[in-house]
Amino acid sequence: MSAPRALSATAAAWALVLTGADARAQLRHRRPFAPSVTVNYGFDNNSGGGCRDYNCGGRCYDGHSGTDFGIPFGTPVLAGADGVVIATNNGCANYGYVGNPCGGRCGNYVQLSHADGSRSIFCHMQRDSLAVSRGQRVRCGQTLGRSASSGSSSGPHVHFGWRRTASGASLDSYRGRCTSSPGAWVDQRSYPMSPAGECACVPSAETCNGRDDDCDGRVDDGLSRSCYAGPAGTAGRGVCRAGTETCAGGRWGACAGQVLPRAEACNRLDDDCDGRVDDAVCAMDAGAQPDAARDAPTERADLGADRALDAPEAPAPDLPLVEDTPVTPEDRIEAPDADDAGDADDSGAAEEASAFEDVGPAEDADDVAPDRVDSVEGDCGCRAQRAPGRTPLALFALAALLRWRRRRAPARSQRAATSARIEGC
Repeated sequence: MSAPRALSATAAAWALVLTGADARAQLRHRRPFAPSVTVNYGFDNNSGGGCRDYNCGGRCYDGHSGTDFGIPFGTPVLAGADGVVIATNNGCANYGYVGNPCGGRCGNYVQLSHADGSRSIFCHMQRDSLAVSRGQRVRCGQTLGRSASSGSSSGPHVHFGWRRTASGASLDSYRGRCTSSPGAWVDQRSYPMSPAGECACVPSAETCNGRDDDCDGRVDDGLSRSCYAGPAGTAGRGVCRAGTETCAGGRWGACAGQVLPRAEACNRLDDDCDGRVDDAVCAMDAGAQPDAARDAPTERADLGADRALDAPEAPAPDLPLVEDTPVTPEDRIEAPDADDAGDADDSGAAEEASAFEDVGPAEDADDVAPDRVDSVEGDCGCRAQRAPGRTPLALFALAALLRWRRRRAPARSQRAATSARIEGC
């Protein structure tokens, strides 16, 4: 095989390896030491002047290309994931200074290549503490060496650097609001803590704890729940509604969107969420519900207008009615002649006539004198005062007598002036 063909075959093989590595899921790392500490200086995500860490804070310095964790001198440095040692350096003093170029400013270090094509590097280690050599396969959590302050360093710590490919640029090992990096850690935990110490992620249900429980590379992702701070039994009744709270950074946020009970108002709503609408606040009966806002004034006006009509009527007196019995010839009383002025019959008629009085037009059923009964005679309203024991037939007889007397009044004016009479009849 010629040299050009050999080079082409080698290039194709590496392309397949890299393609396969990129197609596999990203490998995740544990923290590169045992103790749990905070981040001293993070990756600088600001391309201009100044720095910005993954959480948009200032735990970084300008141009920093990794993450520094302050750990005591001689602390074991551990492999974050399975890999192969591809480079080492072991010749720098344990204590360097800022800007020291030894080891490419990384001091004593170990660099690993991982199955997903990514690379990781561990800097500023103690001289002669390296426990691995180039080409050696290592396992997650295996000791690589011990911490120190070699190279460009101002104190004991370990610098962790990470990139997705062999030729790619360094990336922030944390994910956050101010970085586009997917992050390198199995569980990066809350800001600004160091990552968790587990080598691999075992998927489980995501909970609000600041960890990537379901191993999808996101912490507390999509966690929300219903919330309500009102009295028990009022949620979902009347205007009251539950809200929603979302988990962020291992903590539940404020309850958004909830509607709590409030003072009852006259608005056709159950504001206090007790199951009753407008109870004891509207002008109407507390137990009634208006059909519309306009109903209230209509009801009030109606109460005033109907007050007189709605009052109970006084019962009518229980009076015997005068039967409308026609006068027959047998019942008719013979009219006396003109010579009978001094007879006893005339005096009796005068006495009967004195029992009547002219009361004007006939009154209705609301007459104030319940002991009188109306009768109509010739368009005149005459009201007779009924005597106890008087029969209806006798009353008609008297009426006939009075009519006879009126017809003879012009001829007997002298006698009529001294007799009782009914004016207007």
